[in-house]
Amino acid sequence: MQKTLIFDFDGTIVDSTDSVVEMYNLLAGEYNYKKITPDDFSTLKKMSVIKKCEYLSIPIYRIPFLYRKAKNKFKNHFPDVKVFKGMKEVIETLKKNNYNINIISSNSEDIIKEVLKKNGIDVFNKIHSSKNLFGKHLTINSFIEQNNLKKEDVIYIGDEERDIVACKKCKISIIAVTWGFDSKELLESKNPDYLADTPEKLLEIITGL
Repeated sequence: MQKTLIFDFDGTIVDSTDSVVEMYNLLAGEYNYKKITPDDFSTLKKMSVIKKCEYLSIPIYRIPFLYRKAKNKFKNHFPDVKVFKGMKEVIETLKKNNYNINIISSNSEDIIKEVLKKNGIDVFNKIHSSKNLFGKHLTINSFIEQNNLKKEDVIYIGDEERDIVACKKCKISIIAVTWGFDSKELLESKNPDYLADTPEKLLEIITGL
């Protein structure tokens, strides 16, 4: 049976790093948290979510609140982010080869659809917005159940440590990509099933399964 692919969005399909940092810094100024500099970002890429919060002096319990605030701001001010070089071709190739391709993201469905439209990609079967920042495994499990999928046929593609943790909880395979929000070293430390350094390598891994 052909594999069902579930892609993360920010940091996996599109390069929204600058937008996320800009939005965070606006919130940091509003709530008196440490702002992120370019030097900070390279350091933060190597840290877990908890360590990131400690570095920025943000209580972990405040993250869901800040996440909701940022999500609301994104709806009105999301810039013209671009798809990572090579990812459009990878996605279109997978579609031509009849893969069931989907998106699960903490970003809003409207924003995802708008960005994909602007970048000329309209091939995803389903786009699902996760409302629980720290419960991604619950969202993935729900998606699998609602669509009558077999876990052995599902592969998740994401760029963060928490994606790997979620997939291990769900007992599905994950391909971690190294061009997103978390460093290669951090991703490797969580033992993903596969690791891709380029979109071309990602396509090679998927088509080889």
